[in-house]
Amino acid sequence: MADSRFAVGLGLALLAGVALALAWAVAALLSVDRAGDFETTYAAALPAARVGDLVAGLALIAAGGLAATQPRTRILGVLSLLAGLAWFGADWEGAESAQPILRSFGAVVTPFTLVFVFHLVLAAPDGRVRSSAARVGVVAAYVVVGCVTVARAVLRDPLLDLYCWRNCSDNSFLVHADAGIANALDQVLLWSALAIALGLIVFAWRRLVGATGPGRRAMLPVIGPALLVGASEATYAITLLRTPLEDPDRAGFAAIFIARSASYTMLALGLAWTVLSVSRTRARLTRLANDLGEAPQPGKLRDTLAAALSDPSIDVLYPRGGSGELIDADGHVAEPPAADRAVARITRGDRPLAVVLHDPALVNEPELGRALGSAAKLSVENEALRAEALAQLRALQASRSRIVETADAARRRLERDLHDGAQQRLLALSYDLRLARASAAGESDEELVSILHAAAAETEAALEELRDLAHGIYPAILTEAGLAPAVATLADEAPIPVELGTLPPERFPAPVERTAYVVVDEAIADAAGRGATWLGVRLGRDADRLVVATEDDGAPRDGRLVHVADRVGALGGSFNLADTDLRAEIPCE
Repeated sequence: MADSRFAVGLGLALLAGVALALAWAVAALLSVDRAGDFETTYAAALPAARVGDLVAGLALIAAGGLAATQPRTRILGVLSLLAGLAWFGADWEGAESAQPILRSFGAVVTPFTLVFVFHLVLAAPDGRVRSSAARVGVVAAYVVVGCVTVARAVLRDPLLDLYCWRNCSDNSFLVHADAGIANALDQVLLWSALAIALGLIVFAWRRLVGATGPGRRAMLPVIGPALLVGASEATYAITLLRTPLEDPDRAGFAAIFIARSASYTMLALGLAWTVLSVSRTRARLTRLANDLGEAPQPGKLRDTLAAALSDPSIDVLYPRGGSGELIDADGHVAEPPAADRAVARITRGDRPLAVVLHDPALVNEPELGRALGSAAKLSVENEALRAEALAQLRALQASRSRIVETADAARRRLERDLHDGAQQRLLALSYDLRLARASAAGESDEELVSILHAAAAETEAALEELRDLAHGIYPAILTEAGLAPAVATLADEAPIPVELGTLPPERFPAPVERTAYVVVDEAIADAAGRGATWLGVRLGRDADRLVVATEDDGAPRDGRLVHVADRVGALGGSFNLADTDLRAEIPCE
């Protein structure tokens, strides 16, 4: 209830402000009609200037009223209204039939036109001045222009001003006349206007160049005309510094005024376009909320938001439990948001549901939260639960992969220990036995020769069995030569004929090669166990996956080769069995 009363009060205040601004503008123009014999305003000197003066001021007021109706652009609207009021200050200053206090007030507010526009452009598109340098520039502009205009108002006597042309008789704020200081303040005011105009150009250009594509499109309707405002105001200030006596009848001054009027008009139109764009974005978000509430599509929230906001760079992340990590829709852990990205949090009560990273020029957090109603937030919550489930699945796969890696490392160490330890000792023993047998043969000890020969044969058999055991624990050829030679060796040593297709010559990551080797090895053993007379093996790369496929003529399978499926699944692959066929797809990345 209180919020609704506040909204009504705010709306009435804005309506009253716009009405007063329009009344101020109309009264100023009517006062121009009653000017004396000498032109004291551009509107009185030239019909084109009169039209430009009217259109520029009213456009600023109208655009300000429109922008003030939207929460996101309300500050911009107030600044545009103030700029429109200050724009007509020059007409009040030159209105000879107006009251002295109004003419004096017009002289004070006129220099603030550029200041209000400077603030407006730096705060576009959502009313916030983000960079510290821009904030310093805005504050400095207000302070310098405010101090100079106030000091000028209390010290300037129009009768002593050599370059007076708008108001040469009235100054209701005069306290102590000092022509020297007043003239110096006029110079300071002109140099300040030049600095603000150049600053406007620099800041506007930097924002335009530094923005992303969607942000640049959102800011261009305001930033583009702002560059023209800065250029025309800089030209105006430089001209007055070179030619202090301003004369609306001179073609150069008249052209500059028309250029200024046109640039301010385009700025007002750009602001109005921005406000309408914000309204369209809110409408798209409302439609998005309805779509999400009626027919949510799992995993598609990011694409849907990107289309609604016209921002292809948008990211939707989800908080993962109480870890503080953010994950994407596929369950991958995401990097922390970059400093140049806006962060909008979608919550349900006090519980965070999602974090939307987007271009700061497009939409702000409250708008996004309001646009996504309860039905849409239910869809977002479902999306978050899906992302959490995928993250847990990836964590499980990573855990299984680590287990496989650990087991393979243990097998590799055991194979090396057998090769470097027991196998070497058996080789040495076999050599010693052969030497002893030769020595016994030289002494004609047939019985000892027979014993040593039998011992040497047993040693050779044990050595061969140890080699087979070490090879079964971990095939050294796989590490040294790669998958293709290792599979070829398996085929040569298989108990049944194995027909090999074309083998991929390249090397794959070690876990991928070991898993593919295990698949082929187990397929050979399984086919032989089912009475097959041959086995066909094909290996090949399909995009980012290594595919292992086998077929045989054995009896139908009655087992599932669970340990092989687990090993393939540990790498995020797929494993499919038929009666006599097998297919494993192993990710290579």
